[in-house]
Amino acid sequence: MPVPVADRPLVPRPAVPAVPRPSLWRWLRVPLAVLLLVAALGGTALWWAGRPPLVAVVGVERGPAIEAVYATGTVESLNTVRVGPPVGGRVATVLVDDGDRVTAGQRMATLDPRQLEQRLQNAEARLRLARSDAARVEALLARGVTTIEARDKAVAERQQMEADVALVRRMLDDLVVNAPIDGVVLRRQAEPGESMAANAVLFTVADPTRLRVVADVDERDIPRVHLGSRIAARAEAFSGDVFRAAVTNIRAESDSQTRTYRIEATLPPGTPLYIGMTLDVNVIVAERRGALLVPAGAVQRDPPRGGRPGQAHVWAVGPDGRVKRVPVTLGAEGPARVEVTEGIGPDDRLLEAPPTGLAEGDRVRVRP
Repeated sequence: MPVPVADRPLVPRPAVPAVPRPSLWRWLRVPLAVLLLVAALGGTALWWAGRPPLVAVVGVERGPAIEAVYATGTVESLNTVRVGPPVGGRVATVLVDDGDRVTAGQRMATLDPRQLEQRLQNAEARLRLARSDAARVEALLARGVTTIEARDKAVAERQQMEADVALVRRMLDDLVVNAPIDGVVLRRQAEPGESMAANAVLFTVADPTRLRVVADVDERDIPRVHLGSRIAARAEAFSGDVFRAAVTNIRAESDSQTRTYRIEATLPPGTPLYIGMTLDVNVIVAERRGALLVPAGAVQRDPPRGGRPGQAHVWAVGPDGRVKRVPVTLGAEGPARVEVTEGIGPDDRLLEAPPTGLAEGDRVRVRP
């Protein structure tokens, strides 16, 4: 028998929201923004890159130009003496040292005199005998017992003995080494007990009040140096001072190894330099007043060719702001200013520090 089933109420299902489709603008707006930003930056960079470079412009000055030849020099004394005994012997005493000041005639060292003293005693004994023989022969000649030839022989022997005694006494005097001049001991080359040969150098003495500059000039520059050429010298120990002198001597022969010629210039009295100091020497070979001068940084050079420096040139700025490469001929060159003898005029305007990559006809912006 069928069982009745109650009707179930129908419960409505909840609606499922629809998924929206992605918008094209939403996907493209970020890349488009990046592209626009890149384009803006690129345009700005191109605009900046296309702008003429900003440069500083300088004028041409007039002033003195000094052309000099550079050399390395040293300070020497005008009077340097090497001192030693004319006889050999053993050094007995040394009385001075390096750097000591001495006066002419001052005792500096002595050699052992004992051997010469013994030799002097022997010579004096022979002299006494020779004098006695000469006196005896003279008395015999007066009585007519001997001949004139015997008397002359005895006299000659006496004179020879007198010369021997004088020689030994002089050698004894030479054992004492005295200072030949007023000065300072530069080098001491002897110690007590050493055996020294005749004429060996024991000391070097120099007069520190009379100084000169000795410099070596390259053979390419020596034809421009003459007697009387002025020099300006600097020493590291006196960095703020310039010592001036004039060339007093030019050696006629060059150094075969360095290919340089030695020049000398006497320094004025009272110069505070020390013997042996090294100097940077500039020998003035030409001086011109009213020369055209430009900053050293304004001058550029082409690459060297064949071992020679390249052509020098400057960059001139025209009224339209465009630059022109101008070859120039240089004269005297210094660390701050350079003399230009050909190529530009006093009214030209030049780039103080030309930028790299500059080409003929480029436009520039002048720094105010």
